[in-house]
Amino acid sequence: MTWETFHHEAMATDFAIYIAGHPADYARQAATACWRELDRLENELSRFLPTSDISRINRLARGETTVIGEDVLQCLILAANVTIATHHAFDPAYASQHASTEPEPAVPFTLDPDTHTLTSQVQKLHLDLGAIGKGYALDVLAQTLADWQITTACLQSGGSTALILDAPEGWAGWTIGVGDDDNRREVTLTRAALSGSGVAVKGQHVRDPRTRQAAPRQSRVWALAETAALSDALSTAFFVLSDDEVAAFCEAHPDVGAAISRPGKPLAVHGSLHRYLAP
Repeated sequence: MTWETFHHEAMATDFAIYIAGHPADYARQAATACWRELDRLENELSRFLPTSDISRINRLARGETTVIGEDVLQCLILAANVTIATHHAFDPAYASQHASTEPEPAVPFTLDPDTHTLTSQVQKLHLDLGAIGKGYALDVLAQTLADWQITTACLQSGGSTALILDAPEGWAGWTIGVGDDDNRREVTLTRAALSGSGVAVKGQHVRDPRTRQAAPRQSRVWALAETAALSDALSTAFFVLSDDEVAAFCEAHPDVGAAISRPGKPLAVHGSLHRYLAP
């Protein structure tokens, strides 16, 4: 079986959608609807656009409040849950500044879901959803495809995060590679997301929110989760955490999996990822 492939530049990366089992013209229309939705999300989630919700949030002074959209609200709630679960190994607000004359607040901002408002609790908020926003966008695009009755698809952002929907008829799943060179393995997935973090493309760009220093890890890591937003955020957290901490996290969260590439050694695999690896 063949599939139709569509690309779109947004959020400073290339998004791709692979649609199988549908006529080309219909698949193209559905992809176009996805790209419209993606552009809308970028206008809300990007900290580089001065009119976005995130840019407005980052201009708040301590105690100021702003109204935010539904997508920003949901993305921030997801991010906060991952921050708590990883003990701040993932924290999109870690670079926020608090007044030196006051104790650091327990949280840099508060959310009121009922009124869709966010209130700054620090001198200067610095929110960056780059490590979860692209995954969140893939989840939204998958819902757009579902509105078009398309479920046999694979969605990717930047080659680092993949959201796998149903497999085409006759397929066991969509196949994706994890690992590097000699320790590379193949993973066959349906209804799951896989995201990777490393230094090969962007260099040493991941910082440990707990220390505000560059994460010492040099190897690549992957996180498997039920949603693209969660796998995106967890791959960043796993890059910061030690190998033992990654293994412990997967043991405590049975639906999560991880892979760690180690030069000259077999791929280290943890949690739910075991059941998807090809022999």
